[in-house]
Amino acid sequence: MTDKHHPERLELSGRLRELREAAGLSTTRLAAELGWSQSKVSKIENGRTKPAVSDVEAWLTAVSAPADERGRLLDMAESIQVASVIWDRSLIGGRAGHQRAIGRLLDKAAEVRYFHTSVVSGMMQTAEYARRVLGLGDPFHLGDTARAAAARIERQALLYEAGRRFEFLLTEGALRFRPGTRDVLLAQYDRILSVLTLPTVVLGIVPIAANASVYRSHGFIIYDVPDEGSFVTIETYTRELTLTDPQEVAVYQRVYESLRSDALHGEDARQFLLKLRDEVANARR
Repeated sequence: MTDKHHPERLELSGRLRELREAAGLSTTRLAAELGWSQSKVSKIENGRTKPAVSDVEAWLTAVSAPADERGRLLDMAESIQVASVIWDRSLIGGRAGHQRAIGRLLDKAAEVRYFHTSVVSGMMQTAEYARRVLGLGDPFHLGDTARAAAARIERQALLYEAGRRFEFLLTEGALRFRPGTRDVLLAQYDRILSVLTLPTVVLGIVPIAANASVYRSHGFIIYDVPDEGSFVTIETYTRELTLTDPQEVAVYQRVYESLRSDALHGEDARQFLLKLRDEVANARR
């Protein structure tokens, strides 16, 4: 994950260090007052880690930071926790390059949790389904759908690597979404049924009729990366958001747990998908 806010993070860490020194506190003393390890204080001051907004707030209180500077630094701390990349800038090298970048990110992750409300996850898509979906989602008219679809399918090789874990929560609406012909959708169902047999994959299906325990406002992905922690990505029509603030990530983790409780799993999920497949197969074109 590229840090788009590195200069801003260094400015924040430098100012936090100056405020600590002005307050006459050593890193050890500040750590003791905050109940942290000394290494956490050092990592924040050296810009080696993104401090949570709550951590910055506690730091500023401990060093009695001036009110005007307190507000500015808290705004800065909040800003660096959200990376927002506009699609037309991130796709300068084409969507195939973006798909490969996602593949590199997935390669680093030990566990990835997906929640999709409108489309089957790219990690489970057939080549034709992927081509159709990417064809619909080309607002900048890049015209590289075939190459992007090929790159998306290529990263699915990670599903077969032992020791990884991919968990997918799909709404019934996502499964019913039809980007092409009936045959395209039927082939996609068969692909999901095949992927379900992999030891690295867990699938949950949230039926439309399921009692909701949480509002399902948008899809998101949670990445758990060893030695780096967890972060969340969200895609909109115009940009991709990356959330790294621990408090925000924790909210999405709790939402995911609620969504998981709404979902069918195991044989129940498989039977639901088989019934849906039969419904589509027997419907008039």
